[in-house]
Amino acid sequence: MLFKNKKLNNDKENSKDTKKAKSFYIFKVLFIILVIIGAYVVFNFVKIFSNKNVKIYEVTTGEIVNVDRHKGFIYRDESIATCINNGYINFYVANAERVNRGAFIYSINDTPSVVQSFELNSNDKKNIRQNIKMYNNNITDYDFSNIYTAKDSLNGLINEINLVKQLENIDIEKEINAKEKGYAKFAGLVSFIIDGYESAKIENYSDDIIKKFDSVKVSTQKKEVISGDNIYKIIKSPEFSIAFDSAYDYDNYQKSNNVLVKFVYENVTTNGRIESFIGSDGKKHFKLNIIDYPEKFIDKRIVEFEIENKKISGYKVPIKSLVSKNCYMIPKTMLEKDPETNEDIFYKVGINGIREKFTCNISKEDNNYYYISIDDTLSKLKYGDVLINRFNDTFSLSEVTQLNGVYNMNKGYAIFKNVDIIDKTNEYAIVKKQTVNGISLYDHICLNANDIKEGDLITS
Repeated sequence: MLFKNKKLNNDKENSKDTKKAKSFYIFKVLFIILVIIGAYVVFNFVKIFSNKNVKIYEVTTGEIVNVDRHKGFIYRDESIATCINNGYINFYVANAERVNRGAFIYSINDTPSVVQSFELNSNDKKNIRQNIKMYNNNITDYDFSNIYTAKDSLNGLINEINLVKQLENIDIEKEINAKEKGYAKFAGLVSFIIDGYESAKIENYSDDIIKKFDSVKVSTQKKEVISGDNIYKIIKSPEFSIAFDSAYDYDNYQKSNNVLVKFVYENVTTNGRIESFIGSDGKKHFKLNIIDYPEKFIDKRIVEFEIENKKISGYKVPIKSLVSKNCYMIPKTMLEKDPETNEDIFYKVGINGIREKFTCNISKEDNNYYYISIDDTLSKLKYGDVLINRFNDTFSLSEVTQLNGVYNMNKGYAIFKNVDIIDKTNEYAIVKKQTVNGISLYDHICLNANDIKEGDLITS
């Protein structure tokens, strides 16, 4: 009986020990699981909050329009009219006014007409203010000559206003009996500015004519004249040519009809035709033939303009999203297919010569190589690692090249992708479309590339 009780007590004690052991094991397993979960949470918490804020940009299509800026010399079909008599002159047309052949332009008398002083009305003042504002917006620190252009234009505008007011008060009977009356010999635009290049021919153009040009213009709108004075000139054709020089070869533009031209200070955009010609200096120059807005340039001999020479289109990415990376160059013969998943993989020779398979983020590929960023967190490749393929061909990671690219964020973390830049401005780059293993339309890329590193998670 005593032995039986002793055995029963031992069984109870063993049962308690077993329960304690099971409880301790369960507690130990739960503790390990909690430690693992905690470590994972802490790791990701630290990783996320240690990164800077990632700003995302969605890739779109765009274009860059390249323009060349030039300064050119104007050639026109112009004819100067001179007077026969001495005397006091009155004009009956305004500067830049279109006239028909035979139009009454001026009269000369022995006595001056009574000149009244006129007050500018609100419309006159508004017109003058608009002209001042236009020139103020276009004047730059490096070209003060346009200040004089603005002055000439405003003086001409004021003269036109005064002329209109004076014509209302001129004694028409007296003018009819004038000793000399001037009529237009040609139809065209009237100009009262003479600069001495009215008879110049474009064939006499040379590359130093703009430097030598004397920008002082002579106005013919005087009160008193003597025989032989220049009175006005007629611009007989609305078409004019602008001779210019350029490092860019525009010969290919002769095959097309028009180019888009923007005149910088006149704020005029129009079409023109470009031809090449040989000047008096024996060199090749270009001329731009324009048929629009002749009145805008009637008193100008030198103009600045921009020609649109090409449009570059592709994917548009911000300059600050670009980053340069060193990448391993791996021969395409080293790529293998995983027999289990059919994924693209590589093998490298590990410890004791054992093959270790790995995947990677391919940044670029061409006919011969795959390019993998040396910072690729997926591959964990190191300089000098030896790759091996199914034919036992080996390749040592020793070839490195630098590529331009962006951080693709489609998978939630930064993956370097190569881009081929076609052209760029200060703010954006245009890159080639449909590059293998490159970026695609609407991809999400990191906007502030210099603030993150490869493998960083999105925290925006």
